[in-house]
Amino acid sequence: MLERDISAADARRLLSRPDGDDCASERGPCGWTRRQFLQTIGMGLVGGAAVGSIAPAALGFDLPEAWAGTPLAPNDGVLINIVLFGGNDGLNTVVPYTNGTYYDRRGALAIAPGSVLPLDATWGLHPNLSYLKALWDIGWVGVIHGVGYPNPDLSHFTSMATWMHGSFGGGPPSSGWAGRWLDGQPAASAEMAVATIGWSVPLHLQGITRRGLGIPPNGDLFGAGSATYEQRLYNGMKQFSAAPAGRGQWHDMFATVLKSQLNVAAEVSPIFAPEPTGADFAQQMTIAARLVNANLGFRVVDLSLDGFDNHDGQPADHSALLSALDSGLAAFYRTLAPYWRNRVTIATMSEFGRTVYSNESQGTDHGTSSVQFVIGQMVRGGHYGSAPSLALPNRWDRLPHTVDFRNVLGTTLDGWLGGGASSILNGAYENLGFFHAGPGEPPPNNSVPPIIGTANAPTEFVSLTPLRVFDTRNGTGGRLGPLGANETWPFIFRGQFGVPADAVAVAINLTAVGASTPTFVTAWPSGQARPDTSNLNPVPGMAVPNLAVIRLGDTGGVNFFNFAGTVNLLADIVGYFREGTSVGLLPLTPARLLDTRNGTGGVLGRLGPGQTLDVMVAGNGGVSTDPQAVALNVTITGPTATSFLTVWPSGSSRPNTSSVNMVAGQTVPNMVISMVGANGKVSVFNAFGYTDVIVDVLGCFATEETGRYVALAPARVLDTRAGVGAPLARIGRTPLKVTLLGRGGVPADGVTGVLMNVTAVAPTADTFVTVYPGDSERPTASNLNLTTGQVAPNMVLARVGPDGTVMIYHNGGVVDLIADVVGYFTAD
Repeated sequence: MLERDISAADARRLLSRPDGDDCASERGPCGWTRRQFLQTIGMGLVGGAAVGSIAPAALGFDLPEAWAGTPLAPNDGVLINIVLFGGNDGLNTVVPYTNGTYYDRRGALAIAPGSVLPLDATWGLHPNLSYLKALWDIGWVGVIHGVGYPNPDLSHFTSMATWMHGSFGGGPPSSGWAGRWLDGQPAASAEMAVATIGWSVPLHLQGITRRGLGIPPNGDLFGAGSATYEQRLYNGMKQFSAAPAGRGQWHDMFATVLKSQLNVAAEVSPIFAPEPTGADFAQQMTIAARLVNANLGFRVVDLSLDGFDNHDGQPADHSALLSALDSGLAAFYRTLAPYWRNRVTIATMSEFGRTVYSNESQGTDHGTSSVQFVIGQMVRGGHYGSAPSLALPNRWDRLPHTVDFRNVLGTTLDGWLGGGASSILNGAYENLGFFHAGPGEPPPNNSVPPIIGTANAPTEFVSLTPLRVFDTRNGTGGRLGPLGANETWPFIFRGQFGVPADAVAVAINLTAVGASTPTFVTAWPSGQARPDTSNLNPVPGMAVPNLAVIRLGDTGGVNFFNFAGTVNLLADIVGYFREGTSVGLLPLTPARLLDTRNGTGGVLGRLGPGQTLDVMVAGNGGVSTDPQAVALNVTITGPTATSFLTVWPSGSSRPNTSSVNMVAGQTVPNMVISMVGANGKVSVFNAFGYTDVIVDVLGCFATEETGRYVALAPARVLDTRAGVGAPLARIGRTPLKVTLLGRGGVPADGVTGVLMNVTAVAPTADTFVTVYPGDSERPTASNLNLTTGQVAPNMVLARVGPDGTVMIYHNGGVVDLIADVVGYFTAD
């Protein structure tokens, strides 16, 4: 007898064919591995051995008659079915953010009202579902509340089997709803109509007479090899399977299957080139979209996302899973050809929800009803069903269902897959009416899904008036309180703060304040593994700013990680990058535009408290005469009080933001990207005390410039402490030549400049660091200014020399240097 607390993974394995646990890593259609294929040949079947006692199960799969893909008719719908295995927490997915009972019951597990992505005045999405929110905004998402079934079971196995079976009738779940639909399809189109992207075929894709295909996520099907010896092997096998050989039924049966295996591999394998990018689920969704685009006859494509059984550690785990789901949706619509938009619907399912109350392990336990999504151009966006009351009399009471999941299946089968729902489900169902019309019909409007930029796509810069987007000291942005040790905090930019749904990267001024111990902070695209890089190196008693240009994850967000102690973070957005060609960048050899110490730029003397000065940038230092924005390195030195500088376009109102933060006596540089005023100037404001100000220009953004920015995940290209990119040795005053082209994701040619975070570690004397093009004269400019023993980072826009290198000059003593590349600018 199965234990009631069987794991979700074991339940899924037992409800799939073949078993999957002892399978090799390379599977073919229907879960056939290369090893099993060769072992079966070794049994003597091909040679006509005595096989009267061998059943089809010996081959590891059911026997198809043919594999040739049949293109779909114009009104054939395609269903992308996503199973969230483990029991998804519907309350933290679609959040009742105005419901006090939710916050009373969930405690620290609840999603804060300021963090949700509001759908209306009652409901909001988890903050990691920003792409799904964008689809909601164009009317493509149906949210079905209270989905479950009568007399629910809290066992993964039993509940999973019930959902997969999808029948109103009793009896053991020996077949699944999609498999029984497949049983009723014409023979000419049935064999490639249903597939799962995985190693085994789950119960819901198994019919009584047919079952779906299993397509390995890595595409390594037997029969797909392109090497000469492999093609020779495949062609030979096809020849001896071309006609009956007079050796009996089993010989002919196996020969037919062998040929079928080779044929399907030949048809499906091109889908996997080029290799999809992103995390695992995003890659699978990319493959699903390619299968649709190829029009091989697939009507149901099944995928799974595992790990939703969050009994503990739910805040991090559930957030990561929803990020993966959101990234997958973005990858799917980025890949799907426009022709298919009104012919594809995406639906989610999960075996149950979670308890209303959180447990003592920062998790939730097995529940009953939950939410489902239906997504697509022909979906009538909005809410369906009714959410059950959260005011349960007892702590461990479960939520009753208000919508039977078979009503969702029936509406989909009849409204999207051609009918037969009552027979397939063995009973009548209630049509929920979430389709505008059938597949292929004219869409209700001309809305299109946001297409999030592909990796390595050239982008243009759109400058913004600086805006504070979060400050953990006062709760701006939804978080009140510092980041703790080893804590990762996700933050969504896309769709907020003037950042559109198609933004690829953001430029923010990131500042760390109030660090309790020396630490480092890393920012990177959400949905990706944390890189071995840093953006800030805070120390107690100092405010540490740095410009960060960060590629957005497919969820539209950025993760922020703090290594040790506690630290507050604040960020001001100054612009974003999106795919386009209207505004390009010209990287420049650094040139000094202002130095109040010696009168460069027309201002001699310190900037006083509450004072503002203007810096002419248009036409100076190589800048265009009509720039949209400029990249500057702004340095303060000798301040008499704790203060901050703000840089913004001249002629507009000063924003409530900071560009450089300082304490008395400190020298602090920071790279700044600023929109340029109509008069060709930027303004610089000092809040308190007196300070000298130095401004060096690094590049300009203008319509006549051709360089486009390509955002990368951060990658370390230099670390003299470890011998990365240079010998393992501290650097003296001799300039260090660093090769950037062909490293860290930067191409080997066609690059004019590289954006990188440069950190200087523990100089033995007060010093400054200058980065400039390889094989050129060192300019009178600086990128970092340090005191003895300090660790300080700064973003650097480095123009590369003709040989693809930059020079890094250090003025005094010896120092270790680190450089993390975050993007590059194209030559045209």
